[in-house]
Amino acid sequence: MAVAGIVAGGSGQRMGGSMPKQFMELCGKPVIIRTIEAFLQHADIESVIIGINPDWYDYMSALVQKDFRNGVYITKGGKDRNDTILNIIEYARNTLHCNDNEIILTHDAVRPFVTEKMISDSIAEMDRCEICTAAIAAVDTIVVSEDGENVCEFPPRNTMYQVQTPQTFRIGSFSEVYGNLTENEKKTVTDACKLFSLNGYRVRLIDGDRNNIKLTYPSDFFLAEAIVGKSGS
Repeated sequence: MAVAGIVAGGSGQRMGGSMPKQFMELCGKPVIIRTIEAFLQHADIESVIIGINPDWYDYMSALVQKDFRNGVYITKGGKDRNDTILNIIEYARNTLHCNDNEIILTHDAVRPFVTEKMISDSIAEMDRCEICTAAIAAVDTIVVSEDGENVCEFPPRNTMYQVQTPQTFRIGSFSEVYGNLTENEKKTVTDACKLFSLNGYRVRLIDGDRNNIKLTYPSDFFLAEAIVGKSGS
């Protein structure tokens, strides 16, 4: 069994709406509800913990009470992504009494199309590693620019991957590796994979899905609506 930690602390400024993008409706249902449902439907997910922007805690609570009977819990998000994950882990330990060896799948609230296979593969991979992440091979040429104006490097495309979520690890491992960072690293390292990598761990890849998009800009909703329409859900 495993726990899902849904990171929902963002304000959604890039979407430009009146509310964070995780609460915007996608074909008649809030995005975050679709994301939660994807995890609750999996047989190996015992509970879902949402780390929410404190300003939207009451709003999220009302949604949970309306749509779910049990298995979904809420805690306040932190000042950044890693701090939110720490709050989720603290809730898992103190309220749900999870031990440090239990698996947690951390996932973006605005990736509602995570699949059953991705969840299953993430959990299974933890028999062989300390951390794994969903990822897809890059299909576009990727360039490096240090000044934002001029290309300085063309990395070989066959070695490039786009990281998605879930990112999966054991509850105790995250607290340990985060505690080993310097204060400056804590401010700049925003991804769990890099956090583990800085501590000497090899990050394993599991197959992501090209439909597992992150809803960031208004145009992303047009694609998301097409995906929902095709699935009929």
